[in-house]
Amino acid sequence: MNKTKRNLTIALTSTVLVGGVAVAPQLLQHQQPNTTVQAATKAKPSGTKAPGSTSGSGAKLAGKTTVTGTKTLSNQTIRATTANQSAVYVKNGGKLTLNTSKLTKTGSTSSTDSSNFYGQNAGLLVTKGSQATVNKLTETTQATGANGIFATGKNAKVTVKNSTIKTTKSSSRGLDATYKGKITATNTNISTKGSHSAALATDRGGGTVSLTKGTLKTAGDGSPVIYSTGAITANNVTGTATGAEAADIEGSNSITVKNSTLTGTKNNGVMLYQSMSGDSTVGTSVFTMTNGHLTSKVKSGTKGTTNHTGALFYVTNTTAKINLTKVKLTNASNTLIRLASDRWGTSGSNGGKLTFTAKQQTLKGNILVAKGSTLKLNLTSGSKFTGAINSADTAGKTTVTLKGSNQWSVTKNSHVTALISTKAALKHIKSNGHNVYYTKSNSANKWLNGKTYKLAGGGKLIAE
Repeated sequence: MNKTKRNLTIALTSTVLVGGVAVAPQLLQHQQPNTTVQAATKAKPSGTKAPGSTSGSGAKLAGKTTVTGTKTLSNQTIRATTANQSAVYVKNGGKLTLNTSKLTKTGSTSSTDSSNFYGQNAGLLVTKGSQATVNKLTETTQATGANGIFATGKNAKVTVKNSTIKTTKSSSRGLDATYKGKITATNTNISTKGSHSAALATDRGGGTVSLTKGTLKTAGDGSPVIYSTGAITANNVTGTATGAEAADIEGSNSITVKNSTLTGTKNNGVMLYQSMSGDSTVGTSVFTMTNGHLTSKVKSGTKGTTNHTGALFYVTNTTAKINLTKVKLTNASNTLIRLASDRWGTSGSNGGKLTFTAKQQTLKGNILVAKGSTLKLNLTSGSKFTGAINSADTAGKTTVTLKGSNQWSVTKNSHVTALISTKAALKHIKSNGHNVYYTKSNSANKWLNGKTYKLAGGGKLIAE
């Protein structure tokens, strides 16, 4: 068998905790592919087709109540029943303060692209240069393409406090920002029931969404708790997706989660990818999580909408960073990380390229790095990893950095392209009778002199 090693780097470094940053993906505003959808190369995950080229000028934007100046509304009940009409529309530099009010939206969009990208048919829509401050809002949308609160365009800003948002149909996210729009929310609960309806989302052109304190629930196919093609931050939230991953990030974007509990139920726990649909810039996806609890309820082999399911972290067709600090991890499968080619990108160059950094972190599960993928695994600040790395000895690049008192407890024979460590630190590889193989010809392994070393537990470190 021809053995081309992956470069997997596990960095086990004994350092003082300087604060961990975990990067959070925003996977799928048009989220995970539908199991009934063909696996097109450029399709979006969760059954969503790649969006078309709808222009902003082509979107039909209107409001039951339209604000263009400075206005305060209190104790209002506003119902929009017409297709393509938002309940409230703030435009042309308008500034709205909305207190203790109810918004209801029915009447479906004529274009899901216009709804996804420009907020057509949203419950509350704020466009370029306009602002809204919302307190004690109760909002319900019951129409396709009826996002709860939508900010789109430069200097479109929405502040939300003490509110409840419910959407029931497809392409109806809770908080959604595009084209540099910004939404800042506190003490806000969101539930969505339709497909492609993340609770927190950004879409084409990028945007910023942050939530401090809230309960988030999504039930539809391709509807993760968080889907990012921009920058999304969640602090002190509890989020559960019953039809998708907990979090998805596409392209050069991020998700940052602190002091929170996230649960995914379909495909994988967290997915970082690039669909090549044009919704996000090609670049590095970053998922950062500090404290809290991340759970995947997906078992290995569970039928899903990608070629690979059951990993707590799945990366395909993108460069990515995952940073974890003191996060409790629960996984129904035995796959911690999977890097592989899938249905997006060009075959032969669409693997996952991941740098995974753990601080004060316990990790458990196997790491799978398919041909065309690379992994650098850094265990630092008193972290412990229990599992096997590339036990199938498949092609790819794997680098493990193992220093200080951080630990690797090996559960199967493992293969690494490069081992960056010290001879003193090798005692922290607990072999449990298994061998670890390293690539003799790799320059990073010069310090091992091509020799074989005994490991604690009866296994060996062997050059090949």
